[in-house]
Amino acid sequence: MTARPGRHRTAAALAATALSVAVSALGTTTAAAAPQHPPLTRPAHSAVDCRTVRCVALTFDDGPTRYTAALLTTLEHSHAVATFFLIGPHALQYRADVLREYRDGDAIGDHTVTHPHLTLLPLPRVAQQIEAAAQQIASVTGHRPVLFRPPFGAWNARVREVAGTERMAVVLWNVSPRDWKHHDPAFIDRAVLAQVRPGAIVVLHDRYATTPPAVPRLIDALRARGYDLVTVPQLFATSGGLHSGMVYDHGPGP
Repeated sequence: MTARPGRHRTAAALAATALSVAVSALGTTTAAAAPQHPPLTRPAHSAVDCRTVRCVALTFDDGPTRYTAALLTTLEHSHAVATFFLIGPHALQYRADVLREYRDGDAIGDHTVTHPHLTLLPLPRVAQQIEAAAQQIASVTGHRPVLFRPPFGAWNARVREVAGTERMAVVLWNVSPRDWKHHDPAFIDRAVLAQVRPGAIVVLHDRYATTPPAVPRLIDALRARGYDLVTVPQLFATSGGLHSGMVYDHGPGP
């Protein structure tokens, strides 16, 4: 998961560039044990301190798809950044969209090869799903992702072990409008706004035609409430960053 600033984004995107090359250290986590290896890197500078500013990270799973390009156009026009968790073969199929995410300063993470329930798989197959997707994504961007989101948010000790070995932080969420069920942009907006709090990680999906149309209004509404839109690495940057093998479902807030 690496990122470089494009012409279309603001200072938040510039910060995402440094952050998404590699991220590190301590953040808000659901895992109790300390990591057994050093941070991914030292925390990078962020233009936003999410300990004192109301931040929210919009994340998108299962892409890229034929709907991703329109979503990227919305983000560019809004001068906003997001985090994308990619299916490995989709990254190969939609290389231009992956490169566009990368160049725009978005964060890019691993979402496996075939989107299985990893908790039902033995350790070697968990490793294959994560490692192969990482290689596929890196073949497009030139950089291995350091963020991982397990399909369905399902994780256990095996998933954490492999993520740690692969030098990835496990990123879940604490806000979901269930856009996989409710194919209505207005409903998606209302559901996110009803749940969002400072430090929120919102899960959305760019595999559904009805999700990208929800994003322009959602961005405007979040900003009207005083939120800064950041990538997942930015969300944790000033509280120490992210550790590989650790599990995160929300960030800090004021």
